[in-house]
Amino acid sequence: MIRSGRPVPPLPDETEEITMIGAERREAILRELRLRGTLSVAEFAARLGVAKVTLRRDLRELERAGQLSRVHGGARFLQRPVADDYGPERTAKQLAATFGLSPRRSGDDAPVATIGMIAPTSTYYYAEAIEGAKLAAHLAGVRLVLAISEYSEAEERRIFERMTTIGLDGVLITPSKSELADSSMSPLRALIEESPIPVTVVERVWEFPTRGRVIDSVRSDHQHGAEIAVAHLAGLGHRRIAVWTYANPHVQEISAGARAAARAHGCEVHAPEFDFGHPDWSSIDHAANVRRYLHEAHAAGVTAVLIHPDQLALQFAQAAVEAGLDIPGDFTIVAYDDEVAGLGEMPLTAVAPPKKAIGFAAIDACLRAIAHSGPTATPSPPSASACCPC
Repeated sequence: MIRSGRPVPPLPDETEEITMIGAERREAILRELRLRGTLSVAEFAARLGVAKVTLRRDLRELERAGQLSRVHGGARFLQRPVADDYGPERTAKQLAATFGLSPRRSGDDAPVATIGMIAPTSTYYYAEAIEGAKLAAHLAGVRLVLAISEYSEAEERRIFERMTTIGLDGVLITPSKSELADSSMSPLRALIEESPIPVTVVERVWEFPTRGRVIDSVRSDHQHGAEIAVAHLAGLGHRRIAVWTYANPHVQEISAGARAAARAHGCEVHAPEFDFGHPDWSSIDHAANVRRYLHEAHAAGVTAVLIHPDQLALQFAQAAVEAGLDIPGDFTIVAYDDEVAGLGEMPLTAVAPPKKAIGFAAIDACLRAIAHSGPTATPSPPSASACCPC
């Protein structure tokens, strides 16, 4: 999903032509309400650079759609039940009941299952995925056991082995690397293939046979997200586009999507000489790396850039402004991820992966697998020196 945050100059009066399209205005209104709870028509119209009468019309449309409540002089956020973000006709609890899952012991507070979740971090991107998993677990009556690997392959293997021997019913795991499909000798891949309980791989590519069994994979389509971003830039008239992403598990997917969209729209993707791995790349002065990449792209005639993650996009925008370049005049920037893209001096257009929905869907998939699996492994008593990582 693309969110446009490009600022528009204020209008001197209410009769001047409005430059923001309706969808952009209404999305900006909802984002402001989610952030602050209320908004003032006079103040927010000035911030967007639109006429107050136009903003009032948007508020009426959003109120009819049940997305806000108008009050004198503005609007307020309309609280919804937490599960409405996903709009499922059946909750995970109903799913569990459909498959015959019920509490393992008597009592209304007994969980229908206990699922482990191994995440590389509990902050930034994965904070929302964890929140989605927590919500689904709550709705399903599932106990969620969280452990953090800190992107350590050794730690995620240790935690995974522990979780498969303490009596859990299933495991969600986000491996620190995304190349498991290309590494048949990976120790973690071997553990997953031999797991005695169902495993759902989260936000990583897992598309290969696994000892005759199905290993679920729940992930965002990052390639499609990059295609959306480049198509957006091409639609704005850009023909020479740069894609900057490095040192993260989604580089290949984002790069492939950008190249595919560029070919489809007759654009060229700039291949920089200076990039991660270049002999002059500084592991200490990251700001210098950003400035050098910026200057090379500008000299090469690049007019638009897709940058992942969005912290890097903010740094790029800051460097461009400091270099005397105009945004979006000299450079149009689209950030991939939408964690902080809207918080910069110039709010950036961003592609926002459905992180919370990924966590929700992962619990759903794991519950299905648990329902169809055989008996779980007999719990092994922990050694005297062992402790649960979570």
